[in-house]
Amino acid sequence: MGKTTAVLLGLALVMPAQAYEAQDAEAFFPQWGEYAVPDTPYRSENRSVSVFDLVERSLTTGVWEGSPKVQAERERYAAEFYATLASRKVWHEGHSPYTHEYQGPIVWDIVPIPQAAPPPCDQPQPTGYDAESCRYVNSLFNDLEQRDPEAARAAREIVRRGRDVWFKGTFGNQDEEYLHLARTVGRENVWYPWLDTRTRPYRFSKWGMINDPDCEQGDASTNWYDKCPDPHSSGVLGYRKYHADPLKDESGKVVFDPATSPYREDELQKNLRYVLGGPCVQCHVAFDPTNPPENPNEPEWENLHATIGNQYTMQPMQYVMGTPEDSLVRQVLGRGHRVGTIDTSLVATDFQHNPGTQNNVMDFFNKRLFEEEMKHPVTGKISTARTRAVLKGGEDSVGEHLALIRVYVNIGMCTEECWAPNFPVPGTFFGDKAEQQPFRIAQCAKDCEAWNHADAKMPDLAAFLMTGGPTYLLKAVDVDGTPGSAFVDTAKVPQGRKVFARECAQCHSSRVAPDNIRADKAALARFYEGHVFGSEQFWELEFTEQERSSEAFRTRYLVADADGNMRPRQFAGDGPNGGGVYAQDWLSNDEPVPFHIVGTNRCRALHDNHNEGHIWEEFSSETYKQRPSPGVEPNVINRMVPLLGGKQVPGERVIAGGPGYLRNFSLLSVWATAPFLHNNAIGELTYLDDGTTVDYTVAGRVAQFENAYAELMMSDNPADTPHRPQKISVTDRDIKVAPREDQQGFIKLPVAAGTPIMTFTSSDPHKPLFMKCDDPVENKGHQFGVSLPDDEKLALREFLKIL
Repeated sequence: MGKTTAVLLGLALVMPAQAYEAQDAEAFFPQWGEYAVPDTPYRSENRSVSVFDLVERSLTTGVWEGSPKVQAERERYAAEFYATLASRKVWHEGHSPYTHEYQGPIVWDIVPIPQAAPPPCDQPQPTGYDAESCRYVNSLFNDLEQRDPEAARAAREIVRRGRDVWFKGTFGNQDEEYLHLARTVGRENVWYPWLDTRTRPYRFSKWGMINDPDCEQGDASTNWYDKCPDPHSSGVLGYRKYHADPLKDESGKVVFDPATSPYREDELQKNLRYVLGGPCVQCHVAFDPTNPPENPNEPEWENLHATIGNQYTMQPMQYVMGTPEDSLVRQVLGRGHRVGTIDTSLVATDFQHNPGTQNNVMDFFNKRLFEEEMKHPVTGKISTARTRAVLKGGEDSVGEHLALIRVYVNIGMCTEECWAPNFPVPGTFFGDKAEQQPFRIAQCAKDCEAWNHADAKMPDLAAFLMTGGPTYLLKAVDVDGTPGSAFVDTAKVPQGRKVFARECAQCHSSRVAPDNIRADKAALARFYEGHVFGSEQFWELEFTEQERSSEAFRTRYLVADADGNMRPRQFAGDGPNGGGVYAQDWLSNDEPVPFHIVGTNRCRALHDNHNEGHIWEEFSSETYKQRPSPGVEPNVINRMVPLLGGKQVPGERVIAGGPGYLRNFSLLSVWATAPFLHNNAIGELTYLDDGTTVDYTVAGRVAQFENAYAELMMSDNPADTPHRPQKISVTDRDIKVAPREDQQGFIKLPVAAGTPIMTFTSSDPHKPLFMKCDDPVENKGHQFGVSLPDDEKLALREFLKIL
């Protein structure tokens, strides 16, 4: 057992006694003990995979075990786990957020915003969220409990804490909006109309936001905010509210105390009472495809899935709804981001327009492991370690711990201390200040205590994410009671499986075919013969009755269980890591593919923030940085240059240092996650009969899947009939933009309505002569399978539905 895992086990056994004090918790939660823990079984899959299992099976990753301070004080950080899920700045005398200058010195202290720990799961809970967390962890590790009850308790404690990080951990990231974003859009424009409780009845219908099931619509007595048993819930999942600093007049007198002052009509627009922090679920929580709610604006906890990714929300817009319709940020986020996507390099910009989907995290433990050379951020030692990839291009190749904490920085943690100081200075063209500088992990751990608060919790978070499983259509029940099986023509599934094995599995199976047969479709069909791509529960659907009854098939691919029933040998324990869920195909080989081979919009593949010398240098492996060049980019004159813009000139830019690739993505629950591609550009969302609410039902998801599949199987060549209609995000009105990323300065360039968004978002203002990426069409590429006969396309579609 590794050192970190041993420490986690020890802390899991002692932590409830250290961190839980009933009196403090009861004061924090006004409805303490009112929520019984339900035991309703899940329709979606949860996986009883513990951190101890990963160690035993050599499935751990990375070289980072926490900052020196975290390692030295691990027990203290564990004891303060809930007290350090959120934090804020306390400014030194004479300083304030209104006087702090961009990239200025640290003139504040970081202090926790205390939150109470919930009681153990054998007791009634203070919120419905906590009761649901107990339901979740109680569904796990039942086999382990039979063998070792104490180990099962420890595993559940770790997962529960990790789930709390996922739902509640913000670590001071409210600063990104109130300090950094405000520099670009104006402090007066950072506000949230949807926070008004009177919008609760239509938050999902209008904005794709998921209402907190614990809350109810408030009134004047709640100052027109939602009424919630958790005082930090905003009423919308993924947005945590904390009291703002008191408002003072010029003499220093408090004129508005957020904790006690009566309601003011302008308090929402001026953020007088609350500031908002965002945990990971702001992007990732959505309706459980197997169990959708009757009313999408009033879901119950049982209707939600924590890790599927919300393809119904325009998440980046939630923070800038106060901006004018003709502002750059409104056009980029409102017009340039398809629903369900976010450009994760938007703040630490790589000056390329590249929104991506909000990741679906399922069967993460079954992702393929790669051995890569990694440099330790503190010691500088280079060693070989395992890693899994999460980002679209496999950039975060340093193991889960650092990959996860980087996300927290990316959504605002330690913005002023460690992140923004490494951005180029707007308006500069020469020297270091015109370039990104690397984020230094050692510096951040020293200067930003919020880093350590989060750093100590990442193993718990990783443990929670390992337990998320697929959502199978065949286990779904729609809001009208229709079973998911009604949406699948199971008679076509065996043929579809054969097509998949021959045409798709070389990229979309974690059973990796040898290199020498990948181009041989007949050999691929033989290689995958008898392999179950989907769940063991439905394995019989993948093969014909003739195949299943064949003595040769039974001998080679099946084995009798203890009850004499035949099951696939694949799941019986013959694999390198054993059977069961570890034999589940992850439906991707996770290999990086050069952008010109996959052929999709290349701006995301060219993302270069993880290159040496760039902002996320320490969050990518040495192996990543030494990837072979996938090719070159033409030199295209900046499209904002009058007359000459968009013209190609002699010379090319070599893509080097790691970028230029996209991973083969998993097809787990693909039926539930359309539209397709890394940017949701293939397919479109459909709407309920009222025309205002996206169709989130089982039937709606299947319709969206079928529409996207039809587009995917169509040529992207406009000269062909039929062909995909080209999709290009454009401005919807005339606007003016400044040639600086902060939109400051006297120069304002006119942009006409109908201009592709990438025209002004895919050029580096510090190197403005050429486009950094020139690729406007968003739904091109992935031409694999386009030439299949119609009957094979239909069979393949039905097969994909059961995955």
